[in-house]
Amino acid sequence: MKQKIINVDLKVNLDPLINFTQGIFQKKEIKIITEELSRVAGFLWDRRWAERNAGNISVNITSLFSIKDLDKFSTYPFLPLPREYAGLKRQLLLITAAGSRMRDLAMDPLEELCLVYISDSAKAYHIIAPERIEKEPMPTSELPTHLAIHEMLCRTNAPEKALVHSHVTELIALTHNPKFLSAESLTGILWKMHPETVIFQPKGYGFVPYTIPGTEKIATLTARCFENNPVVIWEKHGAMAIGKTISEAFDELDLAAKAAGIFLSCARNGSEPDGLTDEEIREIRQHYCL
Repeated sequence: MKQKIINVDLKVNLDPLINFTQGIFQKKEIKIITEELSRVAGFLWDRRWAERNAGNISVNITSLFSIKDLDKFSTYPFLPLPREYAGLKRQLLLITAAGSRMRDLAMDPLEELCLVYISDSAKAYHIIAPERIEKEPMPTSELPTHLAIHEMLCRTNAPEKALVHSHVTELIALTHNPKFLSAESLTGILWKMHPETVIFQPKGYGFVPYTIPGTEKIATLTARCFENNPVVIWEKHGAMAIGKTISEAFDELDLAAKAAGIFLSCARNGSEPDGLTDEEIREIRQHYCL
């Protein structure tokens, strides 16, 4: 359905806004983030976790702009949001565009990204493209989930600013096993497979039973999981992770995938591994004061 554009004043001279938009992506801090995003997109593609246009990434970059700069975004035309995101009022997100491919993001991120600015009312947003002012892209179809998670992070004053979603093969494979269709069972097996998961992911893993992606339902369920977990696994679909940086969010996925891969490798060899004992896990937690 075509979205209705609101708050449009055709008499507004957009030239200064276009110049401002193009200047955003020349900022040193933004260049560092887009370069990091490019590297991580390459990692996702190399690991075969991003077939076709799978996967999406977003970063809250509001803190990199002054109040005066944010005021300039209010003069753009806005698109209505399906609901109010009160915690995201006047927040600015760098996010992958709909249909973008990780292999293309790795080579030329500015062609596959857009900015999403949430209005003062928190009920509308504007899309800003770095290089395609005349043909602005739509953000990823998982926008509701990204918005819900970033709103939760803002509301709880969490330090995490980045979110990475990918079709992590090893984690998808685990959720095709009915034994691992809960947060508790997934956490148990991943902790048992690799001591590093206990050390770096001591809160365990969130889990969302199969739900149609891109919906408000999966957005709500996923955001709720992230209140207590750094990684959320979607049944038969993939996983999402949060981090202070894009690289940190990738690390969370990479570690969980390593543990899942160890289990799957053992299973392929005909034996289901016992893994670390409960006592060994307790010793690790005690040693690292977790």
